[in-house]
Amino acid sequence: MLYAIGDIHGQVTMLRALLDKLRSVPLEDEDTLVFIGDYVDRGEDSKAVIETLIALKGERPDTVFLRGNHEQLMLNARFGPPPQPAPREGFILHSELTLNWLQNGGADTLLSYGVQDFLRWWEAIPEAHWQFMQETLFEYVTPRYHFVHAGLLPPGETWEGTGWDLDPRLWIREPFLSSEADFDGRIVVFGHTPMRDGNPLVLPNKIGIDTGATFGGLLSCVAFSPVETEPALLYQIAYAVA
Repeated sequence: MLYAIGDIHGQVTMLRALLDKLRSVPLEDEDTLVFIGDYVDRGEDSKAVIETLIALKGERPDTVFLRGNHEQLMLNARFGPPPQPAPREGFILHSELTLNWLQNGGADTLLSYGVQDFLRWWEAIPEAHWQFMQETLFEYVTPRYHFVHAGLLPPGETWEGTGWDLDPRLWIREPFLSSEADFDGRIVVFGHTPMRDGNPLVLPNKIGIDTGATFGGLLSCVAFSPVETEPALLYQIAYAVA
């Protein structure tokens, strides 16, 4: 069985409850967990989420962790131009990359790490956490499914993000969401775009599993059958609310 978990965004209480429910299923050794990305930013405790996922990786080494656009924002800030003291005392000049991350939930992430020196904020984040994020995958492909954080650029389509050198697997919405394309015969399983009614988006060529955990919705885990003769989406196996 494949179990795919939607966008977490720092909601560690929901994550822990969801993992407890999954373990009670119970999980078999041959089952695969696929996390769809966006582990950090906006939620209650991004640091604790990363710690929980690192521990899970030790418990189940074959777990798949995809990269979300928020991990990419955080990595861009880390490896971009460092902050500089501003001419005005008490102020800091951040790069555009860092400001973009901070304004999109990064400030909540820094608070979870207890950052005090904002001129060297990255040093408050353990190296193991940076390594975890750097090792995340951009996609996970099986004979039946294509797991990816945001989606895929449909064949023959153009996308405005290309001009900004953005990877559609991390950022795209349209034209992916409305596309009826056959993506190499696979069902695309994705997050990134919240489904605010609390239910996954189920279409013949795609299944969206971000059910808005960080916006007062659910953190969902959806079970997928790897067997071609069974329905692709079996059930929304577990979810937790704050």
